[in-house]
Amino acid sequence: MFQVGIIGAGPSGLTCAYYLARLGYDVDVYESQSVAGGVLAFGIPEYRLPKEVLNHEIRMIEQVGVKIHLNTEVGTDISFFQLREKHHAVYIATGTQFSNRIGIEGEELKGVYHGLDFLRDVNISRDVKIGDSVVVIGGGNTAIDAARVALRYGAKNVTIIYRREQQDMPADAREIREALEEGIRLITLAAPVRI
Repeated sequence: MFQVGIIGAGPSGLTCAYYLARLGYDVDVYESQSVAGGVLAFGIPEYRLPKEVLNHEIRMIEQVGVKIHLNTEVGTDISFFQLREKHHAVYIATGTQFSNRIGIEGEELKGVYHGLDFLRDVNISRDVKIGDSVVVIGGGNTAIDAARVALRYGAKNVTIIYRREQQDMPADAREIREALEEGIRLITLAAPVRI
């Protein structure tokens, strides 16, 4: 049987694995994290994508014959050469789950969290400590999600700072509206120069 190895159990890797398995291929997925789903598992808050829904979808993928190997980092736990020896083809779906840096003084200070890192740590139940007041810099979906999660995580005051007007924010308009309805403050036309 034609064997395919997939590096990464995020949306791309799992989708590829599912359709290849449906076509009759033998598929192994190698994921460095302890959970499958990639950004779906640790970048999207529970209130937007319940874990049980995601876990159900992953179980469906496994039921068609896909084997998911968690905590298996290519280059550390298994070499790329070993993957090439074991499989007829390798699909690389490692994702791009890196937070954007804004390049200002103090960005690496204690207490400063980058958006995707914060969401990941909350979603995988790491001990995340936040203060009563949280400021989120940015206007995309990650910024809105981080602000709304901070509020749910116990912050009393959450403010989003964005460099353009509200209508210019790349986040979904409904998400912005819901954040404001929840009491999150928005300051527009402001760009921090240091933390």
